[in-house]
Amino acid sequence: MARGRRYRSRTGGIVFLLVAAVCSVFILYSVQEKYGYDFGLPDLSLPGVEDLLGELEVPPPEEKPASSPVTLRKDLEVHFLDVGQAESILILAPAKTVLIDAGENDQGDMVVRYLKQQGVSSIDLLIGTHPHSDHIGGMDVVLNKLPVEAVILPELPDDLIPTTVTFTDLLEAIDQAGLEITPAVPGDQYDLGGGAQLTILGPLEDYDDLNSMSVVSRLSFGSTSFLFTGDMEQDAEKDLLKQGVPLVSTVLNVGHHGSKTSSHQAFLEAVQPKVAVISCGLDNSYGHPHREVLERLDALNVRVLRTDLDGAVVLTSDGKNIEIKVAQNRIAA
Repeated sequence: MARGRRYRSRTGGIVFLLVAAVCSVFILYSVQEKYGYDFGLPDLSLPGVEDLLGELEVPPPEEKPASSPVTLRKDLEVHFLDVGQAESILILAPAKTVLIDAGENDQGDMVVRYLKQQGVSSIDLLIGTHPHSDHIGGMDVVLNKLPVEAVILPELPDDLIPTTVTFTDLLEAIDQAGLEITPAVPGDQYDLGGGAQLTILGPLEDYDDLNSMSVVSRLSFGSTSFLFTGDMEQDAEKDLLKQGVPLVSTVLNVGHHGSKTSSHQAFLEAVQPKVAVISCGLDNSYGHPHREVLERLDALNVRVLRTDLDGAVVLTSDGKNIEIKVAQNRIAA
């Protein structure tokens, strides 16, 4: 304990002497500065804060880009393009843009031009219903000229995979866009924003022809709905009925351009469409739409719209009602 006290006493004395020395130096500097006496003290002046800041390069605060909120469309639009004896359907949903098929090989530029006229600068989902040229022919051009987020195609049996130039061009365009093919899986759902939803319904089986391998999808928005069928034939239609897939839709995209090999009676009764849209070419060599299909639709009091007679058909839904625009005429649905 005594050693501890002596240690503290000596330490206190040293501290006192240091404080006294510092105070003395401070007094001398003060007298030298105030009265001009020269005690031979070194210049200890320090640069001011302004001098220090002037020498330092302080980077300006990083400006964060203002986040632009996604603008939702109020309504949903479905455009059935006039591409002759082919098919291309544009869906402008509240938050997403979908293109189903893109017409023939020589129609890609026309499809892109139409999309740009509608204000489309990119595509969220590009769906090729099946690899026939009148449906996927223009898709390579679309991929080359517009940014695409995802490509959906049917998963084909090995013996049905085409070796055509059209299909090869599509695969190369998908690869060049840095995309991978998303297979069409029944039950998969895609949120298009604002309550709009696209559901893949088919194909349910591996069929022996490309038409029935078509991607079938149903778009719902409020109490309105659209059924897109590609070139689906009656065998695939019957499988959808057997599986109890929900088919009731306000608008039916009539299968295979109105061919009698599609749209059989039981299928139409299950869909219960109020409006049917047929994509076909004027005076086409196939005779589409066939008389039998038109008679079935007429017997069910379905309103029929045809791109060969009406040109491009635009259907606009507010979730409750659908407005039909054909050429320059507006017609109440």
